[in-house]
Amino acid sequence: MQTGGPVTDTSWHLSQHFAEPTSDGITTPERDLEDEAEKTESIGPGTSSDPEAQSGYLVEFTDNDPEKPINWRVKKKIYHTMIYGIATLAAQFNSTTTAPSVVHLANYFHVSTEKALLCTSLYVIGVAFGPMFFAPLSEMYGRKIGVFVPLFISMAFTLGSARCSDYPSLLVTRFFAGFFGGSPVVSSGGVLADIWPISVRSVALVFYAMFVVCGVTVGPVISALLTYQVGTDEWRWPLWFICIVQGILLIVATLTVSETYAGVVLAKRAKQIRKKSGNWAYHAQHEEWDLDLKEYISIHLVRPFAMLATPIVFALALFASYVFGILYLIVTSLPLTFEMTRGWEGTVSNLPTLGMMIGVIFGGAVNVWGGLRYKRLLVKHKGVPIPEERFPPMMMFGWLMPAGLFIFAWTSQAKIHWIAPCIGIVVMSVGFFVIFQGCLNYLVDSFTKYAASAIAANTFLRSILGGVFPLFGHSLFRNLGVQWGASTVAFIALAMIPIPFVFYAFGAKIRSRNPYIKRVA
Repeated sequence: MQTGGPVTDTSWHLSQHFAEPTSDGITTPERDLEDEAEKTESIGPGTSSDPEAQSGYLVEFTDNDPEKPINWRVKKKIYHTMIYGIATLAAQFNSTTTAPSVVHLANYFHVSTEKALLCTSLYVIGVAFGPMFFAPLSEMYGRKIGVFVPLFISMAFTLGSARCSDYPSLLVTRFFAGFFGGSPVVSSGGVLADIWPISVRSVALVFYAMFVVCGVTVGPVISALLTYQVGTDEWRWPLWFICIVQGILLIVATLTVSETYAGVVLAKRAKQIRKKSGNWAYHAQHEEWDLDLKEYISIHLVRPFAMLATPIVFALALFASYVFGILYLIVTSLPLTFEMTRGWEGTVSNLPTLGMMIGVIFGGAVNVWGGLRYKRLLVKHKGVPIPEERFPPMMMFGWLMPAGLFIFAWTSQAKIHWIAPCIGIVVMSVGFFVIFQGCLNYLVDSFTKYAASAIAANTFLRSILGGVFPLFGHSLFRNLGVQWGASTVAFIALAMIPIPFVFYAFGAKIRSRNPYIKRVA
């Protein structure tokens, strides 16, 4: 049994670098690295500036440690980005499984169309509340547990939805399926913050966000095919299908996915060292944290709401939430608009939603350009993050969203070829995705260590609007017509276009005067 000094293998020792918010709210991982380097020079390797931790038994990473998530091979990073992206896609896909089945649900359960839309709305509202609980847990117990355990519970509730014989039970199971299914929507963003350096993180976030949006845009088409082409209880088949997809994903993730949260990785390493050496003094800093109910509620559960209380986060979340609400409104109402103007029905009326996916691909190209531009700026500023530089792509392309809505609105007429409104949908989706991605990049750059909580705050507000907007979409288009209904939504989106211009100019000053920064940090 070893009872003496610290392990001599320097691979066990190194600072675990997290990007902490500075007084102005800007996270600066590079500054953290410089500070830690100064500490190491002054107190020596394997020690800590904390007097209680200077025994030399604190297990930390070395700079070149291959097990440190940020140092993983690129192939491994891409694989984990893909798996967590697919998990997010599956969760978002689930939100649309009942959207094409509104008529079937209304007839089967003898309810109105508006009540039938609650199956979609309650799932999305569940996504709003779930991450508030699961994002802090992913920062305590790790991303893998924080994402895939709730996703498994969500799958169980979806199975319950597919077996429901009464409507109240269906609504309850749909809400809880969304409540637990929201975990990958927010915690997957934290995974990308764990494994990708800030210079390329925005490019990885582009592909992650594409998974988020494609789940919403492709889901209705696949669900419509299953609803109108298979079985007698047609509305159940999309639910069965997504359960199969999630089940396969959970098996693959359990067998192949590694933990990405550095604190949890170090805690596991420290446990291995204790067993191997017999010296129980070895520990990771993460193990010194014992999450109790008081801390969970007063700090971690409050943090996402505290972030929403900051002016800049609230404004960006409101902007992202409005465009996300429009996305769900269009997804759930698009079949109705083509039925009203062109007499399309069934699966055919859902096909125009594929135009959104095309727009997302073009928007993704814009965001990749924006990410490469940001990388050059980082090099120019010696690696110091500049979150406001995420705004220029939004400033240049965000106007495409209201423009696309206007095109869609005034070409939705039988005498105009159907390709015209579909072009409007594509243009709208380009603007939507640039805005959505820009807000996501800004939040992750500003609150890197608590990226999951930052995204949870954004997800909360956007999911509330995403759940509410579909409820009045049908009434909006029936009462005002497709032209003025879509134009009304477009005018509001147009009024929000100045937001990135304002915060590009004054964002840093607003953060420096943020009264909630201590609560956020």
